[in-house]
Amino acid sequence: EGSARGNAMGTEVTADPASPSVLYNNAAGMTELEGTQVEAGATFIRPSQTVRTETLAGVDDNYADSKWWTPPNAYATHQLNEKVWLGVGVFSRYGLGVDYEDDWAGRYNCQEATIESIDINPSVAFKVLDNLSLAAGVRAEWFDFELYQAVSSDGTHSSLTDLQAHLCGDSWGVGYNLGAFFKATDWLSFGLSYDSEIEQEVEGDYDVSSPLAEVGSGDGGGDITTPGILRLGASAKATEKLTVNAGIVYTMWSSYDELTIDFDPALLGAVPSTTSEKDWDDVLRYQLGAEYALNPSWKLRAGYVFDETPDPDENVDYIVPGNDRHLISAGVG
Repeated sequence: EGSARGNAMGTEVTADPASPSVLYNNAAGMTELEGTQVEAGATFIRPSQTVRTETLAGVDDNYADSKWWTPPNAYATHQLNEKVWLGVGVFSRYGLGVDYEDDWAGRYNCQEATIESIDINPSVAFKVLDNLSLAAGVRAEWFDFELYQAVSSDGTHSSLTDLQAHLCGDSWGVGYNLGAFFKATDWLSFGLSYDSEIEQEVEGDYDVSSPLAEVGSGDGGGDITTPGILRLGASAKATEKLTVNAGIVYTMWSSYDELTIDFDPALLGAVPSTTSEKDWDDVLRYQLGAEYALNPSWKLRAGYVFDETPDPDENVDYIVPGNDRHLISAGVG
């Protein structure tokens, strides 16, 4: 999530208020920016994932093929007057990709998957008091999904008789965001923000084929609700050069209770839809970051994040990592 700078800080209140990426964290923080500000960048990610499976022949380690992903981010803010600020953020909230061997043990769940999204988020912030700002905005989110998986043609679960299924689709959804920024003292500030759920009605195509020919194709799609997110952050200027940040992010993944995919015409002439239980949990993400100013131009940054996994063991999904995560980061700016 977010910009490279935000990841290095591991926080929801940026230590350096002279950065428009505060938009991503909390739109109310725009009131700390003077005049017109612009920032743009990209995060370069190369994930690796291993799934260990037990088979009759023993234990296999299945390695997902690693690829480079470059989610973009861009922000602009403008001070309209002493009380009102306007801003817009363009960023990628969700995105991942995995690519396993076609004949691996989890091929009926996923062989290859790609999820991409782009959020366009205009916001307006008001300075209610000298030390209190409020903000609201609209999020237009593009969501794209592609999945390859095997389908057993005869119930034997043999790779020799498997069919190959491919589903792709995209959609636009609309939500909103709210924020509050409170500067308690010259050295201590707090931020609170909320991003709403967004309902995505994904529509696209599907096709099923055998090694010899196409078996069937048609329209495919389903509904996905991306979660609401509540963030609380604090930033403290510990010394003249050192700023420490802490944050908690509550992601309401319980909105992802099941995944239903509809097929028109029916898949293989007999299956109008498929439903897989997800029952994901609401989770917390704990963040701690620090920034040290070497001089007026250069700053060192470090962060730590503990990120709980939302998917329960009984509904494990090979599209996403199924474990809690420790994230350690360092950066210079």
